[in-house]
Amino acid sequence: MVSERLTGVLLPLFSLRREGDGGIGDLTALEEWITWASAHGVGFLQLLPVNAVGEDDAPSPYSALSSVALEPLYLALERIPGMQLPLPPYPDDLPPLQLPGGRDFVDYARVRTFKKELYRQAWMRFSELPNYAEQREEFSHWVEQQGRWLEDYAIYRVACIAFGTCEWWKWPVQDPDIIRRAVATSGSSLEQMRFQEWLQWLCACQWAEVRAHADKCNVLLMGDVPIGISAASADVFFERHLFDMSWSGGAPAEGNFAEDPFTAKWGQNWGIPLYRWDVMQCDGFAWWNRRLRKLAEIFSMYRLDHILGFYRIYAFPWMPDRNQEFLELTPDEAAARCGGRRPGFRPRPDWTAEDRRLNLMQGDHLLSQLIKAAPGLRVIGEDLGCVPDYVRPDLSRLRIAGFKIPHWEIEKDEIVPGDTYNPCSFATYATHDFAPLCCDWDEWYGWVKAADDARHDIAMPSAPMRETLTSGLNCERLLKWLGDYSGMTPDEAVSPWSPAIKDALYTALFACRSNYAALMWTELFDCPVRLNTPGTEGGTNWRPRMPFTAAQAAAMPQSAWIRELSARCGRGKPA
Repeated sequence: MVSERLTGVLLPLFSLRREGDGGIGDLTALEEWITWASAHGVGFLQLLPVNAVGEDDAPSPYSALSSVALEPLYLALERIPGMQLPLPPYPDDLPPLQLPGGRDFVDYARVRTFKKELYRQAWMRFSELPNYAEQREEFSHWVEQQGRWLEDYAIYRVACIAFGTCEWWKWPVQDPDIIRRAVATSGSSLEQMRFQEWLQWLCACQWAEVRAHADKCNVLLMGDVPIGISAASADVFFERHLFDMSWSGGAPAEGNFAEDPFTAKWGQNWGIPLYRWDVMQCDGFAWWNRRLRKLAEIFSMYRLDHILGFYRIYAFPWMPDRNQEFLELTPDEAAARCGGRRPGFRPRPDWTAEDRRLNLMQGDHLLSQLIKAAPGLRVIGEDLGCVPDYVRPDLSRLRIAGFKIPHWEIEKDEIVPGDTYNPCSFATYATHDFAPLCCDWDEWYGWVKAADDARHDIAMPSAPMRETLTSGLNCERLLKWLGDYSGMTPDEAVSPWSPAIKDALYTALFACRSNYAALMWTELFDCPVRLNTPGTEGGTNWRPRMPFTAAQAAAMPQSAWIRELSARCGRGKPA
């Protein structure tokens, strides 16, 4: 069945698994999941950003070293020219051992140690052996076609290695021209630079094969474009005139992510510099054009992360490494330490009608320009958070599909029915920053039960009782809203998570009018793990792996369930 109403599954690359992947999901595993999607009524696979990241213990895919360069850790080892086969087994004794988690969590330090050594060995064979002469010519030709971005990225990586950090403002030399000349006049640096370019060529070749396989299977790949670029990136180092480093982009406190005290009080401080939109306008937004055109080589659709930031973005007058310094301060005390500057929306807030008009004009203009950079790609706008009333009508006019999270779509204390959604929208119960719905559901039900118990506990102090009763009422309201959304009775909804509840909720989600309806792999396969907790670092963030391969998943009942559900709700292959 061909349809414009598509089913999607969020599959972060690091989560995938196959035999011989080297400890992290790779591009061959992604091809296997594309085949799975084609056979199970899934029209698109949603990925997190795939750009090159630093060497943190658990690097966020939203903190890329380049807006264009791709992450080499996802390369399939056996498809690399120069790789000696058979591959050695992924060892269990490589130091340093990261946090506990076993085989169902990525250990980035060990994966890098293992894969980088194999990459180096393959590079030496590729560079020297005569049977790779033709591929060396292809590689050289590709490098010549790429332009300045590749050279900048490779030089930046070499400098990061030389200085022991990617935070270029800590380097003893911070002049891009001096760094460029230093690398160009050093034989060993030039060899390291060539190695980095070779890794990017391998990424381009393997991703081209993945895209061809997706097109053959008629499965769309959905990319992710973060609103910002890391301050510690080749882009900011070499093109500093495009960025305002005096502010750090983020999001205001919204009552979510209370796991982190700073985020709960002040909001999310992402550490991304703001764009100098007026400077970017002068060259026709060349930086954005390059970024999106490279994206279009891989993806058929993409998610613009925090699209609200194109209209106005919340910013802090300090970088994240100073967050603890400000945690206990009042807004006035914080302003006193920042020369009178306070966290707030830039270039202006939404306080007046004129402010809102100007913010609307800015966002509309910027997004119109971005869409032109990669025509034909489907665009999803992550419009969650403090959403001004002018944003969603503008996104609809631009044909950018905004998000619909059913239990956040509340009007007059009632949940908005799915059959009233704008078709140009993206429906889901959770994103990678939230727990799977099954976890939230049982947590909400737990509060309802706790409140019921508290009503009968005459010994409970009054303050904790009020808190428990309030939480229980709020959670009961959530369960009943979702029950109403999915056709359950209140008694059916206010009960523990079960296969029947899952089927009712996702039947309602897939039956809604949104052109795109998606769920995370953790939700589909009933894995109660969280991919990321905003405001926190390390731990299990960006590390959960599937305990099964795509072939094993195909034999699981959840795969048959999503195929039948997609067909029942009129969701099919993309037109």
